Amino acid sequence: MTTFHQAAEVASELAARLATITVANGFHSDIGLRVLRGRRRIDDGQVPCAVLVEGADTPSSAPGALVTVEITQTYVLVAYHDCNPDHPNDKGHELIKDLKRAIFSDGTTLAKQVKRVHYRGRDIGPRGDGVGIVSATVEIDVVFVEDLTNP
Repeated sequence: MTTFHQAAEVASELAARLATITVANGFHSDIGLRVLRGRRRIDDGQVPCAVLVEGADTPSSAPGALVTVEITQTYVLVAYHDCNPDHPNDKGHELIKDLKRAIFSDGTTLAKQVKRVHYRGRDIGPRGDGVGIVSATVEIDVVFVEDLTNP
C-alpha cells in the first residue's frame, strides 16, 4: 500500500473520495459529480458541487531527521446544494453526513495512507435568507510525513 508523503497526494485522494458522493452510491446528494479543487466562489450554475480547499500546514521536525518533517495539513471540504429556502439546515445536515461518510468511510488514516485524519468541526451557512442554496463545510487536519529532499 502506498503511503502519502505530499499534500498534493492527500488532496488527490480527498478529491477522489468527494467524487464518490452520489445518490447512486447511497449518499443524500450528487455533489460528487462536480468536485472543484480550490475554487472559492461558486456560481449558482455550478450547484450541486463539492469544493476541496487546502488550508495552512503546520510542520514539526522529527528528532534526528532534519529532512523528514511531520506535516499537519488543514483541508476544508465544502458542499453546495439546492435547498428549501425556508429550511436550509435540513439539506445542510445531509451534506455534512455525506462529507463525513466519504472521508471517514475506512477510519482515520485514509486506508492507512497517512498517519491520522482529525475531524475539526462543521458548519452550515446559507448564502442569504430566501436563497435556495445552502453550503455546508467539514474541516479536517491530515497528518503525514514529508521528505523535504523529495517534496
